[in-house]
This record gives sequence, C-alpha cells and structure tokens, in this order.
Amino acid sequence: MTEILGHFRISITMDMYTHVVRDTRREAMSHTDRLPRRRSGRQ
Repeated sequence: MTEILGHFRISITMDMYTHVVRDTRREAMSHTDRLPRRRSGRQ
C-alpha cells in the first residue's frame, strides 16, 4: 500500500490511515445494537 500511494515510509501511510480503521471500527460497533439477539435458553 505504501508503494501504491507513493509514500517513502510505512510510518507515513500508518499515520495517515490508522484513524480511518479506528473510525470504521467505532462505527461498526455502534451498529451492534441493531443485530438480533439470541434468547437465553435457546441455541
């Protein structure tokens, strides 16, 4: 990815895009309340 983006070092890529992964993870977690829940006693 670093080469494709033309960055000289991996640290540049990581500094720029780590927040995207973190934000995406937070957004995904915020949607878990919409998932169907398994009732206790049932499998």
